Amino acid sequence: MSSHDVIPFVMFGLFFVVMAAVIVASVLYAKKRTRELTEVAQRIGFLFTGNGRGPSFPSQPRISMLQRTRGRFSNVMTGSSGGLQISLFDYSYSAGKSSITQTVASFSQDKQLPPFALRPENFLDRIGDALVHNDIDFDSNPEFSKRYLLKSPDEAGVRRLFTSSLLTYLEQFQTTWYVEGTGPLLIVYHGGRTVRPSDLPAFLEETSRIARTFFAAAL
Repeated sequence: MSSHDVIPFVMFGLFFVVMAAVIVASVLYAKKRTRELTEVAQRIGFLFTGNGRGPSFPSQPRISMLQRTRGRFSNVMTGSSGGLQISLFDYSYSAGKSSITQTVASFSQDKQLPPFALRPENFLDRIGDALVHNDIDFDSNPEFSKRYLLKSPDEAGVRRLFTSSLLTYLEQFQTTWYVEGTGPLLIVYHGGRTVRPSDLPAFLEETSRIARTFFAAAL
C-alpha cells in the first residue's frame, strides 16, 4: 500500500478520534453542569427535577420560540417567590444543522397577559418591518422601538400592557432580553445563551424583577 493510499485512513482515524473526544467532553460537561445546578437548586430552595418533561405552555399563536420549535428540556428546577410560580431550565432546539441551548426562566401568576414576543431587533428585522410592518413600535419611546422587535396578534392588548413606565424600564437594560408572554405565563431569557451555575441566583433575581414588572402592568 502506497503512502497515498494510507493518507485517507489516517485522516479518517484522526477525524474519528477528534469526534470521539468532542462527544466525551460534551457528556462530561453536561454531567458537571447538572451536578452544579443540582447544588444551586438546593441553595436557592428550588426542587431539581432533572431532565425530561418541562413546564406546560398554553397554546398560543406562533410568535413564541418555545411554541414553534420542538425542543428538549433539561436541568429543570421549580420553586416560588413573591407570589410567582417559577421554573428554571435549559432548553435545546435545532436550528438548521445547529443545536442551540439557552437557559430560560418561566413565571406564572394569577394575571392575564396578551400573547406577545419581545426580542432584540436586528438589521434584517428593520428591513422586514419596512416591507410587512409587523413590529409594534411606540412613538413615545423611540429608543425602545429601535432596540426591540415586538410582535403580537393582539396589538391593542399589547399597547395597554406596555405602558410608558414599562417601556422606560426595558430601555434601561444594557443587554436586551427575550421576553414572551401569554395568559398567566411569562418567560425570560437571553437568546442562545446558557447561564453558568454560579450566575443562576443573579439570573433568577433579575428575571424575577422583569416578571414582576410585567405582571404589575397587566390589567
